[in-house]
Amino acid sequence: MRKLIILLCILSGFLSAYSQDEITLRTGETLKAKIVEVGLQDITYKKAENPAGPFYTLKKEKVFMIKYENGTKDVFEAAQQSDPASVSPVRSDGPPAIIYFYRPGKIMGSSPEIIVGTFIPDEVIVNLRNDHWYRAEYYYTGPRQLVTGIYSINDKKLDVSFEAGKTYYIRCSIMKGMGLQSQLEVVDEATGKNEMKGLKEQVKPK
Repeated sequence: MRKLIILLCILSGFLSAYSQDEITLRTGETLKAKIVEVGLQDITYKKAENPAGPFYTLKKEKVFMIKYENGTKDVFEAAQQSDPASVSPVRSDGPPAIIYFYRPGKIMGSSPEIIVGTFIPDEVIVNLRNDHWYRAEYYYTGPRQLVTGIYSINDKKLDVSFEAGKTYYIRCSIMKGMGLQSQLEVVDEATGKNEMKGLKEQVKPK
């Protein structure tokens, strides 16, 4: 009888080692697990080798497939990534986003104006002069992609999500190196106000 009990315990442990689920990540990595819950956004599981241990959570967007111990599978589609440049602009009915574009005074590349604009909508927001700042009231909220250039628009873009009524500070500068290439960078309010000290206001955008 004792031998039978020992045999059953060994068999139970053997079967439990194989009674596990498999999580395949989009990176190709496979995790041995026991699925607890598949939610709308997250997947909760325990490690197969430690079923009495803590719970772990994975974002569903990182998971390609779950293969359950009974042989069934769940395959998850990849989340569609939206391109800020292709998102239709929404003109806010409320207060605009306030954007301070500023260009610290530099001797190098001080003559040409820095062009700042968007492809969608197709517009130039400002042609910013050296040693100046410009205040723009921007009504197109949501994710936007700002583009910049000197004599023509370059490949360096800035993804920003504008919210109605909020204030933003964007530093405009010319990169070091061969040729004239401009760049944009969002900075915090304290940095923006500090770097704008001594600059002159540019009243007209162009």
